[in-house]
Amino acid sequence: MKLKLLLLVSLLTLGLISSCDVAESNQTTDIEDAIMKVISADDSTYGIEGMGNIEEEDYTLSKSLVGTQVASGITVLSLRDSNYVWRFGRTGIEVEREITIEVEDDSSALALISHQITGTFHVRQFERVWTGVDSWERGDSVRFSQKPINMTTHRRVAFKKRLDAAGVEQWKPVAMTLLTGHSGESLDIETLEWVAEDSTLILTDFDTVLYDRRHPLLLSQLGANHVNVVLSNNDVEGEAEMVTGRLGYHPRLSGPDARSRFHFHYVESLATGEKVYSQRIIPIRMHPRNFKGFVEVIDYRTLFDHDYPDYTSATLGFIYTTREHVRP
Repeated sequence: MKLKLLLLVSLLTLGLISSCDVAESNQTTDIEDAIMKVISADDSTYGIEGMGNIEEEDYTLSKSLVGTQVASGITVLSLRDSNYVWRFGRTGIEVEREITIEVEDDSSALALISHQITGTFHVRQFERVWTGVDSWERGDSVRFSQKPINMTTHRRVAFKKRLDAAGVEQWKPVAMTLLTGHSGESLDIETLEWVAEDSTLILTDFDTVLYDRRHPLLLSQLGANHVNVVLSNNDVEGEAEMVTGRLGYHPRLSGPDARSRFHFHYVESLATGEKVYSQRIIPIRMHPRNFKGFVEVIDYRTLFDHDYPDYTSATLGFIYTTREHVRP
């Protein structure tokens, strides 16, 4: 009799433990499914920046110099290759997304959103035929090169359960890291220095530091802004990279004025071997809202040098807003 009673108690205990395991597993699955739906409903917020197909884009290999202050405003000088016209493009771009969700408890979770990007990068070089002092036309094709793209990007997003306007609990993104991407192993962005008026923010540890979405990076509409990029490139001396940036990059903004592109100019090489590129930013005046932007670095050696068979680049994506004045 005692043996039967002991066996019955053991079975009941085992059943309780098993049901708890099943309940916890079901809850985790439900949380993961709910967060996946949130990400899928607004993929533009978490996705990659500026890596779509481009048939032909004019980068001109321009290198902007420091802007000079004159009576009429800011004058920005630029240098360009006067002998040739350069055209860049990306074709056959395919993107595969992978999401890994780590459930911390019943009201918080962390998602790692990765994109694997493949395609072909190509560059064409044409003769620049000058027809006047300030006018020219594109001449014959001189060279053509193409390299395979194999880039991986990552962004971590923190989710919390929050009450919506109707008082119903919903999963909301509350913070995210900057987006980082690499194609090749030799090139990396180490630091982004964000300078707005008297406020300077040094951004590092892009993969781990989460930034509150309610407090994005700020640019001053009326004051001075600078963005400095500190990068490493396998101890290659001097200016061996093309560094470009875009602001206002958002799928719901289709106007050309909302997709400004600019070139960074080379400043110096540090004792550590890292290089500093900088550019002054004058943002377009818009109503306060969050925008997307990114910085992209391309190693010049990957354009035509056959010792570098792959396209080598690094990209860093961020979210920002503009205000009339920014204070520390």
